[in-house]
Amino acid sequence: MIAELLAEKSLAPTDIDAIAIVSGPGSFTGLRIGAGVAQGLAFGVGVPVVGVSALEIIAMKAHYNEGYTHLLVCMRAREDEVYSAAYCVCGEQITLQGREMVGAPQERHFEGADGTAKWFGVGDGWSYAQALNAKTGLQVLGSNASEMSSDAATLSVLASMKWAKHGGVAPELALPVYLKEQMDYQE
Repeated sequence: MIAELLAEKSLAPTDIDAIAIVSGPGSFTGLRIGAGVAQGLAFGVGVPVVGVSALEIIAMKAHYNEGYTHLLVCMRAREDEVYSAAYCVCGEQITLQGREMVGAPQERHFEGADGTAKWFGVGDGWSYAQALNAKTGLQVLGSNASEMSSDAATLSVLASMKWAKHGGVAPELALPVYLKEQMDYQE
């Protein structure tokens, strides 16, 4: 399929500058498969890998579709938990406010979100809107709990911006992001 795609676009593997991946959060198996394929391709072609957060992709996609600039992204995780983060978009630049988190919807989420801004919630984790709104302490104008997932077009745009600013990482360093591990998560 990759060879077919390159042929369709009249590209050779040597035309590739970097390979973009969704680095997480997400399902363990999906993240591992994505990272493994990207690592193999990147090793074979001799290019770096650029990882982009699934939450960042959802935020930018919502910005493109609806024009929101202050976004509280919430994505369903396993065991009735959510992945969450706050993002601000200014022009074409998107900035994480605080850090990405995982936990039960009734816990405090959206670390680093400015309490004076007007926020909009996006992502399927907003099906827990009542619990999330009770703990945010933020002005949440509304939320859209419809299935909004990452997509290749938005991944490409964000990866290109990251590539231009910081380059990528060596293939062996292109690892999935597991929020539970980063947060020293206790079940």
